[in-house]
Amino acid sequence: MASPVLLAQERSKILLEEVLVTAQKREQNLQQVPVSITSFGAKELERKSITSIIDLEKSSPNTQLRASRATSSTLTAYIRGVGQQDPLWGFEPGVGVYVDDVYYARPQAAVLDVFDVERIEVLRGPQGTLYGKNTVGGAIKYITKKMSGEPSAKITAAAGTYGQQELTLSGQMPIIDNKLYVGAAVAKLERDGYGDVDTGYDITTGLFSSSEENYNKDVTVARVSVEYTPTEKLFLRLAGDKTDDDSNQICGSQSSQTTLTHPATGLPFLASGDRYDSACGTTHKSNVENQGFSFTAQYDINDALSVKYIYADREGETQQFIDFEATPLDSFDVPASYSDDQKSHELQINYNVDRLALVGGAYYFKGNSAGAFDVVLNAPPYMDGDHFDLAIGGDVDTESLSFYFNASYNLSDTVTLTAGLRSTEDDKNSNIQRISYITTNSFPYTTTQGSSFTFGNSADDTLFGVSTDISDKEADKSWNEISPSAKVDWQVSDDVMLYISYAEGFKSGGFDMRGNAALNPNVADGYDPEIVETWELGLKSQLLDDRLRLNLALFQMDYTDMQLTVQTAQPAPVFFSSDVVNAGTAEINGAELEAILQVTQALSTSLALGYMDADLVEVISAGVDVSDSWEMVNAPDWTGQLGLNYEMDLGNAGSLTLTTALSYREASRNFNNVTCSCDQEKSYTLWDATATWYSEDEHWTASLNVKNIEDTSYKTGGYNLGSGELAFYGPPRTVTASVSYQF
Repeated sequence: MASPVLLAQERSKILLEEVLVTAQKREQNLQQVPVSITSFGAKELERKSITSIIDLEKSSPNTQLRASRATSSTLTAYIRGVGQQDPLWGFEPGVGVYVDDVYYARPQAAVLDVFDVERIEVLRGPQGTLYGKNTVGGAIKYITKKMSGEPSAKITAAAGTYGQQELTLSGQMPIIDNKLYVGAAVAKLERDGYGDVDTGYDITTGLFSSSEENYNKDVTVARVSVEYTPTEKLFLRLAGDKTDDDSNQICGSQSSQTTLTHPATGLPFLASGDRYDSACGTTHKSNVENQGFSFTAQYDINDALSVKYIYADREGETQQFIDFEATPLDSFDVPASYSDDQKSHELQINYNVDRLALVGGAYYFKGNSAGAFDVVLNAPPYMDGDHFDLAIGGDVDTESLSFYFNASYNLSDTVTLTAGLRSTEDDKNSNIQRISYITTNSFPYTTTQGSSFTFGNSADDTLFGVSTDISDKEADKSWNEISPSAKVDWQVSDDVMLYISYAEGFKSGGFDMRGNAALNPNVADGYDPEIVETWELGLKSQLLDDRLRLNLALFQMDYTDMQLTVQTAQPAPVFFSSDVVNAGTAEINGAELEAILQVTQALSTSLALGYMDADLVEVISAGVDVSDSWEMVNAPDWTGQLGLNYEMDLGNAGSLTLTTALSYREASRNFNNVTCSCDQEKSYTLWDATATWYSEDEHWTASLNVKNIEDTSYKTGGYNLGSGELAFYGPPRTVTASVSYQF
């Protein structure tokens, strides 16, 4: 029989690693935080080949992260059935995205590529107390690597199917030893399209003469940072970043069975029929630019008290084109542009002594979000070179001030009470204009800048009518909201913790930028915040001599004053009207299970399982409760992932890690009030696998990754606006090989 010493040594080799998180704005062990969190360290991100934050949805229960329909870099995020489907300017997200504690106010450019990352945390449930408004579903924290103080550099090159070519460079250099460091990272990410967009339509033959790539990628990302530690107590950091996405505009595929034909010739529009192919008939290019900088200062007054200040300044520009009927006709085309800028200040105090841990502070945000789009319609009686154009534009100014605190007090050695409160004052004003005119230009490009609004760019454009003309003096509103939270956790033993929590959050109110004041005179009144209240019962455990981590959460959510967008068809020349109203109430009950078992020193297995029962309780439309015929969107009943990880010691040849996972997701809806062939109508499973080799000196890394091994077809979004039903699809099977050298 082995000695107790040898047994202890053997057990120590297969312990699970400690996971540190900052969900409560202070560093803690994951197992001691009474919050539902999935944390991904740099090593796990590499093993699972997570290259974009949308890949995280596979491994986080009850989470859906997608590139928004018709885009490649705008984020549609839902956690526990709560989010924001429509990325229109001025609309607020329901899941907050934070990069190094800086809030990204808009979803444009929020599909972040993952590189040079220390950790990503997915926090589920309302995070209103510590993270403020627009975290009613949860929050995503993207944390870049801090500098180690040693000179280093890393280069990674990748190549794969569909012409994938990627190059990433990162490094750091001390300028003054132990005091001043400079670091930078840059990535160039390119890939051909999964399909083609047929263009150059010949009305005589019904054939296409040329094509553009569909679902391609052309992204450049750069980051730079300077860290300065003049004394042991003071830390300063200045960081900047820029993202430039020149990927082609994604065109949807006709998901209905209707064969569209040219209205004059009756000839069909002939696309190849693959799910990634389309017949938009446009060569218009999209572009998304996003950039910003932040300054962080932290001063440790003493061992118990520290003060932290964060300033951030960000701005972005987006050019987009959406073809709603996926034909080369100008039948329902929408060229659009968006811009946004934001500035924020946060002052945070951390106090930790004896039984008390306190986080408090103040947060100020000021931003502007502007946009404009044209709805170009080639419909009778405007078929002979003339187009009917519905032009919509405007901007929203936002000013928000909040104060918060969150305190944890150890009532005993095993019981801790945590309570928090955030008070937020939100002020908004908006310019909204909606006009119609006749034009000979297929791409009018309505533009807006503040209250200045310009339509068309042709001398013979003819004004048809003005249905909305609202100034920021008319659309001006303030809201005051309180976001409390309370948690009690009981350390049953060294290995098991139970907790119960209550939390509230709100998504900010606003104004409907598509509002038709001629049909709805209340457009200037706006819509109010929506509220989510959540009860959660959880268990966090570390069992089998620290070889099994098993975490369970049961939750019940009351979702009130839901902001529902109701768009209805109207006779010409109005064509459609839009209203955003606080007309919905929902109940969401569910459970989440996360487990990882270190079976042997080499083999581990993981499980992430989520269940939701999300029901609309009441939806008032035209004075009638229609909740029986409406459904929650982006809320599949079951999600899950089962993974295996095997690590092989190759001696002098290094080590090899083999990882594979099956990710399961049930059906979900895209629209509350109607089914659509663009919905994901059935459940599906994705199978991924990665092999990663590390050299013995840890300088070289090489990997081979295959995603969607079975080439499963699944839909990520769609449109259903009367001109046809368009669907957008997740990636097909892809193979990527990469090699890295670190020195």
